[in-house]
Amino acid sequence: MHYKSEKTIFSYFVFIILFGVFGILIYAAITSKEAIGVLIPMGIVLAITSFLLYCFFKTNYIISKTELKYQCGNFKGEIPIDKIRKIEYNNSIFVAVTLKLGWSHKGIIIHYNKFDDLYISPENRDQFTFELTQLNPDIIIKK
Repeated sequence: MHYKSEKTIFSYFVFIILFGVFGILIYAAITSKEAIGVLIPMGIVLAITSFLLYCFFKTNYIISKTELKYQCGNFKGEIPIDKIRKIEYNNSIFVAVTLKLGWSHKGIIIHYNKFDDLYISPENRDQFTFELTQLNPDIIIKK
């Protein structure tokens, strides 16, 4: 099954700020006599915004019979479903995990192997966790 990452208003707010900064830099380049000094920061903001937009639209999770595949832009990986120990629901913006590949503060933390964890934010958390527990009934769910 294929799941996209849930996106919240905070996710869109980040892009509004970045586009606002980019607009200010364009205005500064147009009105400035020394436009070259503005082009470098404008290029940096454009590169960061482009990469984040790519990640924003290319974040998804796929559950197959044996593994959970995840992708956020260029960051890809897979977890064998039989190695998942616990799934923990999370509603906080700040998450203390090794890898965070979700665009929403309402996500889940997947604990696998002995010490590994991953934060993701599928659009339908309940259906996602249900599907994983169907494939591995030993998974502990903590809401």
